[in-house]
Amino acid sequence: MRGSKGRLRWLSMSPPLDRQLPLLGAYAALRCARRISNDFDVTLATSVGTVEFSPEVQGRIDAGIEFDAQVRERLRILHGADALDITELGLVGSSAIAATVDAMANGIAVILGGHLPDDIEGGRVGKPDALIRFNSASTTQRTYLPVDIKRHKTLSDSRDGAPPALLSALTAPQHQDARAVGELTVRKQERDAMQLAHYWRMLESCGRAPNIGALGGIIGTDEVDGDLVIVWRDLEQPTFKTYSRSSERGHALRSAMQRYDHEFSFRSQVASVASARSGSAHDPEPLVEPVFVKECGECPWHDVCLDQLGSSDASVQVGRLSTREWLTLRKLGYSRVEDLAALDLATIESATAESESPSAVATSELLTAYLPEVAAIQSPRRRLRDAVITAQMVCDGTHLRRLTDGTVQIPRADIEIDFDIENDRDAQVYLWGMLITDRTIGTTHFEHVTSWEELDPESESALAAEFLDRLTKIIATARDEGKTVRVYHYSTPEPSNLCRIAQEALNPDLPDPEQVDALITETFVDLYPIMRANFFSRDGLGLKVVATRGAGFAWRDEDPGGLQSITWLEQVRAGDSHVKQRVLEYNEDDVRATLALRNWLSD
Repeated sequence: MRGSKGRLRWLSMSPPLDRQLPLLGAYAALRCARRISNDFDVTLATSVGTVEFSPEVQGRIDAGIEFDAQVRERLRILHGADALDITELGLVGSSAIAATVDAMANGIAVILGGHLPDDIEGGRVGKPDALIRFNSASTTQRTYLPVDIKRHKTLSDSRDGAPPALLSALTAPQHQDARAVGELTVRKQERDAMQLAHYWRMLESCGRAPNIGALGGIIGTDEVDGDLVIVWRDLEQPTFKTYSRSSERGHALRSAMQRYDHEFSFRSQVASVASARSGSAHDPEPLVEPVFVKECGECPWHDVCLDQLGSSDASVQVGRLSTREWLTLRKLGYSRVEDLAALDLATIESATAESESPSAVATSELLTAYLPEVAAIQSPRRRLRDAVITAQMVCDGTHLRRLTDGTVQIPRADIEIDFDIENDRDAQVYLWGMLITDRTIGTTHFEHVTSWEELDPESESALAAEFLDRLTKIIATARDEGKTVRVYHYSTPEPSNLCRIAQEALNPDLPDPEQVDALITETFVDLYPIMRANFFSRDGLGLKVVATRGAGFAWRDEDPGGLQSITWLEQVRAGDSHVKQRVLEYNEDDVRATLALRNWLSD
């Protein structure tokens, strides 16, 4: 929950000369500014809560820690005596800092789990996952580049003239040994880039940054030529679209370093003011006020901020918008859900007011002031419209709103196959489920192709080949009997994974990619775009929401969800075979929900 008071600008406030800057870590520039304020405000110390992560979220965190450990172990093995893992020494605090400083002074090529010296003047602390020595012929100074390990993809296929990705192999991790790969480009991923910017500033502070433009690397889950790589990021390349009052367009491209310096400086000011509060009558007011954002769900200050905002606050009741959008609306007098609900939708959707009603006139005036302030945000008018619709539905107590008139057109068939997959934490598909309905005789039954064992690309491909063999036989039999066939799914994971596995071509029994594309084009029906074109949901358009709110469907499991099913799979793989039935019932309910949704839409 974050937001600056008053005008939408950074406040120029420095700590008193005799007060040291609060020390902030690498995530501070990314974190809610109100959380930073609360963390340093001793007057709130007794109010902080505890955060208990769900098993699904904790599983994701644990998987990230495990991936980090695996990559570090690989680097240790590859580089032997020229690699040092500070965490393996069991050192913490000042001892870890001293060991890191010593390793840099000795020119160790790969320093893992290092702890950089505190940047007292800049107010920074930081522990990069890796420091890679920068070799330069022009100086004998031992300098380093920061590298972080992230359990997500960092590369995408290059298109539209995107710059090539600059990659280093783990066997030769130095930036000087990197090669450009024109077929790939680096994903934007602002959070990764800003974290690297934090470490770059710390390396500058301790005299270990090379005399070049700011650089940093990410080791993600992407494999190139069969192995992980370091993906180098130019931290001074203008990449990120941000608000700009001086630009005629209202936005400008800025680099990761610019974004980081801007966000970190503000949060440093926020922390300085908060740390000056002691509970006296002369305390400075916090620089930021709460705004309900996505981060709030996993924040220890959730209840504190929620109490301050109150139940009628629009950001709490509506969500959807960014901090900047909510702050702009507040500044313009639209802070309560009722205020937002009173806006005129027709005026928002058009360029000018279509009537002279008070609501239309007020909405037109709001847009004149609002849109320039949020010009850096994609589709701000549509986003505001959706927020207003949501606010109206909150006030009405409704969850789904029909956007169109008449019958919803859905292709139907004699044989209808509802299709859903389940994947493990590595996004490998271990379960292909089908609900097969013969509408000519009124029968329905569930089938699945499943492997409970740990998968690799080859075994995943074999499982997909088995599923496709079964699916194509059902389709062929139906057509031989003169029956029409359709395969239904909700959103893109099912066809996308089929295409991905076909493209990998790891199993001779798989159809080639062109055959899979043809099958999808001729036979598959995605219900998600049909739902999106005809309905608005204040809670999103996920299958669980629309099948429950619209079709009245109920899952048998008390806590159904894709992330939850990953946890159940891991329980099965750990030896609890009883959980298999829970996974299968969940997948069967998913495909039955798709059928229920289709029947409801058709009716």
